[in-house]
Parts: sequence; C-alpha cells; structure tokens
Amino acid sequence: MKKSSDTAMLPFEAEDAAKILAAKIRTARIVRGWTQDELAQRCEISKRTISNMESGAVSVQFGFVLKVLWALDLIDDFIRQIRSVGLNDHEFALLEASQPMRVREKGRGGA
Repeated sequence: MKKSSDTAMLPFEAEDAAKILAAKIRTARIVRGWTQDELAQRCEISKRTISNMESGAVSVQFGFVLKVLWALDLIDDFIRQIRSVGLNDHEFALLEASQPMRVREKGRGGA
C-alpha cells in the first residue's frame, strides 16, 4: 500500500515540480562545494532530510525546504516565482477589496 506522501499519489505536474526543485537544491549545494552534512548543519536539519529533499521526496516538511532555499541563497528567486503564480496584483486587490474590513486588516498585520 502506498503512503499519501508517495510521489505516485501526486498529479504528474506536482511530481515534476518536486523533481525540478530537488535538482535545483542539489545543484546549488554542489556548486557551493558543500556536502549534504554541511548543508544540513547550516539549516539545523538532518542529513537524511537533505537527502530526501534532493531525491524529490514530497514527505519533507515545507519549512525545511524553505530553510534550505534560504541557506543556498535561492529564497529570493523562489519568492519572486511564487508571487507570479495565480492572481496578479490587480486581481488580488479586487479580491481583497471584496473582503470584510476585519479580514483586510488582519491580512495587513492589523488587529
């Protein structure tokens, strides 16, 4: 029986995204001349987690993925790409304007 974290349970596009991200992380680590142990120490996570991440395992916690992207100086590129997914700024502004005031204030760090 397959676990829900198995890549076989993902849509093909999501599986491809996991493989691409895994390859980017592995390549960035190697370019820096770091071992998996060194990257794990910089991120304060286990070497096994790094290994799982570089193999495209989807069971890795997303927070760990973000830590690794940060350690490899890839987080800014990741953020830019994520911002371009889905709603553009105009669509987001329209959506936000349609929300009750208390929801809009909460999203801006208000009460």
